[in-house]
This record gives sequence, structure tokens and C-alpha cells, in this order.
Amino acid sequence: MGLFKDKADRAGKLLVSLPLLFCIGTVNPSSLMAASVKQEWEIDSSQKGGGFSTNIRKLADLSGFQCSFDQLMTFADGGAKHYAGSLAILKPGRFRWQYRLPYDQLYIGDGQVIWHYEPDLMQAERLTDLETVNPVVMQLLAGHVKLSDITMQEQRFDSTQEIHSYKVHVADAPPVWLGFSKAGHLVSIDREDLLGNRNLMTLTGCSYVAPSEKLFSFTPPAGVEVLDLRSAEVLPLRAE
Repeated sequence: MGLFKDKADRAGKLLVSLPLLFCIGTVNPSSLMAASVKQEWEIDSSQKGGGFSTNIRKLADLSGFQCSFDQLMTFADGGAKHYAGSLAILKPGRFRWQYRLPYDQLYIGDGQVIWHYEPDLMQAERLTDLETVNPVVMQLLAGHVKLSDITMQEQRFDSTQEIHSYKVHVADAPPVWLGFSKAGHLVSIDREDLLGNRNLMTLTGCSYVAPSEKLFSFTPPAGVEVLDLRSAEVLPLRAE
């Protein structure tokens, strides 16, 4: 997983570097986890996370939502990076990630085209996909994760903030902690990779009214350089 680079390093970049809330590192966990012993809890047990299935279904039933986010990435070597901004989801397939810290940039998908725009570079990129994004987390936010794909390992409760957190496996992906408020809304996603790097995203100020479709459209401003980085197979055919 690439991370945001300093602005001096970004001037000539062509590839997307997207931290969001997703993977840190590219280690394949299958070989390292082969000898581990799984402790699996029943998702629907009243004493072991009985509200979890209800919360997941509630997330899946939303047609869209908007939140502010605060993201802290801490690394095993002692370093850290802080990000903040807002996100919006509209099903099916539309999303908007607006970064304000450490600098302005936008990732937006209208279901057909994905754009990455950096105002300070006066540059916009058309993308096939977001290769650095953990698809499991994106599917979770989009409400596509099924209970049958989830294995619960552990749970905890923060009585001060009244947040229920659940450590789960989704399909074959590495485990992730999902935090839900007393009202059953997703408020945190906390991941740690096999190298000890941690990625914590906190969601606040959420609106669960579906955002307008206009929020997911993008037209490059005048004077902005446009780079088409889509795969050849998805580019429109040109008339001879």
C-alpha cells in the first residue's frame, strides 16, 4: 500500500496513492497465519455480540450516507500520519472522499468513472479502479458484506463512549475491529497489519439521508491537466 507523499514528491506522480482506511503494507497473510488457532464466536449469540448482525443489516439497508472522518496511521517504526476530511456513499457504486488534511484532494466515483483530483497540482486523473483500496472495507461501507462472510473473533465495550467493538474476519481478509455506537451506527474501523502498522478511522457527524447524485459528478476545472490512467480494455472505442 502506498501512502500520501510530501508535495515535493507528488509533482511528477502518475499513480494513485490512497490511504483512506485501508491496507498498510503488502504482506500476504496466508502463510503467516496458517498455524494460528481461530477462536470464533457466534454472531447472533445474545451474550456474544448479539447486536452485531442488526448493525450490519442496518448498514446494508442504507441507500447512502455522509460523514466526517479522522484517520490516524501509526507505524511500527514509531512514525505516524494524520488525515481528515469527509466521505459520502450513494448506492449503487457512487462514492466521494474529500481530504482536507494534510492537503486537499478528492476521489470521486459516479458508478462509471473514478476521478482523482489534486487542486494544488492542477491535475486530475481518470482511473479504472482504486487498486490500493481494501475491497472488503469498501464493500462494508457500500453495504455489500453478508453475514455469511463474517467470522467474529472477539468483542469489547467502551463504557465511557458507549461503543461496542467487534474483531471480525470478512471472507479471507485480515481481521478488522468495527466499532458501533449505542444507536447501532458504524463509528470506527481499526486495522493492524502483520508488520504492526495500525490504521484507525473514526466517523463523526454522520447523516443517514441519501446524498444527492450531484455530489458524485465531477468536471475538471479549466486549466487542469487531465491524465487518463484507465486500462485499455475500458477506454471507449475511437471511430476510424
